[in-house]
Amino acid sequence: MKKIIPLIFLVSFSCFAQTINKDLHLTISKAVNQEDQQINQVIATVRSFLETKNNSYTSNEFWLTSDFEKHLYPYLDLYQIENGKEGKNTYQPTLMEVIQTKNKNKWIVKLAFISHNSKTNENQIRGIYNIIASKINNEIVFSRYQDFILELWQHLQKESVSYYISPLKKINEEEVKQQQKDIEMLCNFFNTKPIPLTYISCINPKEVFEVKGFDYNPMMYVSKVGGLAEYGNIILSGNNSEIYTHEIIHIYTLNLFPNKHSFFDEGLATYLSGSGTFDYLWHKEKFKRFIQKNPDFKIENHIDDLYERLYFEEETSIPYLIAAAVCERTIRLYGKERFFELLNSKDDLWVLLNKIGLTKENINQEIRKELKL
Repeated sequence: MKKIIPLIFLVSFSCFAQTINKDLHLTISKAVNQEDQQINQVIATVRSFLETKNNSYTSNEFWLTSDFEKHLYPYLDLYQIENGKEGKNTYQPTLMEVIQTKNKNKWIVKLAFISHNSKTNENQIRGIYNIIASKINNEIVFSRYQDFILELWQHLQKESVSYYISPLKKINEEEVKQQQKDIEMLCNFFNTKPIPLTYISCINPKEVFEVKGFDYNPMMYVSKVGGLAEYGNIILSGNNSEIYTHEIIHIYTLNLFPNKHSFFDEGLATYLSGSGTFDYLWHKEKFKRFIQKNPDFKIENHIDDLYERLYFEEETSIPYLIAAAVCERTIRLYGKERFFELLNSKDDLWVLLNKIGLTKENINQEIRKELKL
């Protein structure tokens, strides 16, 4: 599975001249009616929000308070989005449109973040993002576009899962039943009760980004499948499916193991549920073939970067399978409780691996041995 990663953590552009610590300047498109008093109030609040949003992603006086309770970090996609490899405020904001909704006190605010190279006269767009502006008690406050658009989607409550289904697809009842069985398996594995969660079922990753608020994000077109688990116990699936156990595992580990280590977290999700549309045994066979075809491959050199884009036959992430094999070996030799101790640790990865008999000198041999069992 090629996981979707938030724009602010992944995308940077190195082809532009360095522009360090520029002032933030909001450009207003001619499409915005600045003769409208309410629109001007929205514009003023946009400026204030942009000037303060990077102070914290856990609170902001111009953002709806209830959004922080529901999503924890509701504007995380916009946090430091202006900053790039070339410096602070490299990507300057443009207010493209303020669109009236059916509610006279609610608007869709469309923001673009664009860099300009004065030497080459080239522009580079980082993203186009929608937020909702609402007039409450004569003040403008912003909220997440995702909640606004989901009001138009199909909704189904199935035990602990609240499904929102894309209007471009029909709900798959059989997959809903299978997802419930997988959740029962997870509850038994973690010895816990079902965690209430929201499952947003999209037809592809492009629609996932659109639900999140993006009109454009360079990651929208990277893969035909993908998704992510978000704070607030929210699953966004771009797999055209009502089953996404891999990401649901991340919701459970986030709630049960506050110090969770990403290596063991991704490894466990792959071990218990596979990745993409294939289970762990399918990927494990692919991993075995990869090792056979690459006898000189050094596993110890591919431990530290879990998100290295190293795939075998497109579907199988080698770093994920290494982590999954480590998890399988740990549970088999040391039991779940010892594994949970590793999962819930912020220690250095190699320190943790050493506790289960894996070193840089022997991990290549030990994982190859595990694959033969």
